[in-house]
Amino acid sequence: MSPKYNRKPVNKHNALPILDKRLEDKIISNIYSIFKSVDGNEVKVIGIMQRLNLDIFRQNYRKIKYPYDSLLRAIILMKTKQLKFFTQLVSYLKNHKREARKLGFTDIPNRRTFSHFTNDILGNKAMAIVNFTAKKIVEVADKFSIDLDSEINIEKPTTKLSRGTIYRKKDKKTKELARLIKKRISPFLDIKLNGNCIYTKNNFIDLLVYMALTQDFAENGSKTLKELRKFVPNADTLLYHLEKYGDIAELQRMFNVIFEKLWDMARKENLFNRYRKFDVAIDFTDWLFYGDKNAPMVVGRKPERGTSHGYRFATINIVEAGRRFTLLALPVGPFDKTEDILSKLLAYAKQRIKIRKVYADRGFFSGKCIRVFNKSHLKFLMPCTSYSTIIHLLKITSAPCVIKDFMVANVPINVIIVENEGKKYAFASNEDWNEDDVDLADKVFMQYGKRWGIETSYRVKKHSFRPKTTSKNYFVRMFYFFLSVLLYNLWILLDILLCLILFGRKEDEHVITSKLFGTIFYNIEGG
Repeated sequence: MSPKYNRKPVNKHNALPILDKRLEDKIISNIYSIFKSVDGNEVKVIGIMQRLNLDIFRQNYRKIKYPYDSLLRAIILMKTKQLKFFTQLVSYLKNHKREARKLGFTDIPNRRTFSHFTNDILGNKAMAIVNFTAKKIVEVADKFSIDLDSEINIEKPTTKLSRGTIYRKKDKKTKELARLIKKRISPFLDIKLNGNCIYTKNNFIDLLVYMALTQDFAENGSKTLKELRKFVPNADTLLYHLEKYGDIAELQRMFNVIFEKLWDMARKENLFNRYRKFDVAIDFTDWLFYGDKNAPMVVGRKPERGTSHGYRFATINIVEAGRRFTLLALPVGPFDKTEDILSKLLAYAKQRIKIRKVYADRGFFSGKCIRVFNKSHLKFLMPCTSYSTIIHLLKITSAPCVIKDFMVANVPINVIIVENEGKKYAFASNEDWNEDDVDLADKVFMQYGKRWGIETSYRVKKHSFRPKTTSKNYFVRMFYFFLSVLLYNLWILLDILLCLILFGRKEDEHVITSKLFGTIFYNIEGG
């Protein structure tokens, strides 16, 4: 065979030249100067594209219809946003015409124009500069903990999809969404790395997610992950960085910012309609503790599995089916007042959603907590604590029965007594209930049954998303707990988005399990 036909096709962009150090430093200096002038933690990619110095690209290129600077900025934008194909870039520009105008386009170039520009006009060196610039923009944004705007592309189906199409689209979209969400949160997750650390933030994030997914300790999790990946921090390194946190408020603030980012994503996609009312549940959860009972943040509790102490956290969850999103989690110390924790949770939730009713645990059955509910103008339903007056009431009162203006520490409430399988139960509420309603017991149990949604979320967080530890350091425990809440919310958010993409609506059942989500999220590299 002639040598002419024996050659292997070579794509000239497959082996781009290595840029010299001075050119790299010039690009990095320009990018740093842009980010240093940014005010806040969010920046539009288009704003960076407008301010990029393109002097390094100045060459005598052949003439083309569109401005070279505009085409260059568009391609760097494409790389920064991790759009793989020119068709995606063209579609993005058509859907964001204001951004296209900021790039200098009066009309949008087609795919062939961009392809011709990169393959026939730009040289290897220019493409190497483009790739290096886009890569450094993402790296510097991560260093500054700045969120580069990334949009979720929700395309609701116009017709019912076949089972095979749903399967293929589900797999593809799950990975796309997981990659985008991971990219959105990673800038705000501070692992307290020093400049000389040999590991990247994403190395630590992947290890943490792997430990959460496998329900493993740092020591064994690091060793087993090294069998799958080469560059993995060891347990001592991970714990060393987590133990560098010295302020509870700082750690809580970091995760609150991330929760807020997720909520913004959900709100932009109208996943939680601002005009609709939602039921919420509030509860405490304890993480058993076997160390010194006088250690910081350790609280007393009912004896269980050989200890009567633990670390305590409070959460408020939306408990609608399929949308059990955790709005806020708070650490609870031995000197924190229950009514203060309740007030913070309710105030935070009211700023984000309209609340139909609050379902609370009997731990909130007190005059001070009831005052908080009334002051917030919120309806509530919760079991009564089994103290002497309530026990006596259950003995002498037939069910069903509604006792109005029952006084709890000089605060009037309604006590609803209902019976189920021969046992009486007492619930407290500030709503009017009709004791003559033949379905009263069913209605009370059905409504309060929604609170088990928060129990379900705790179970998923504990058994699917929380790493194990024997560390007595509170910051390690707190980080792991908040990480479990974060991963749970990520799963809920991705599950809702998948439903909209596949079916055009939210299904009551999850379309992706927590375990599968965790596996895909961990396997998405690069953040």
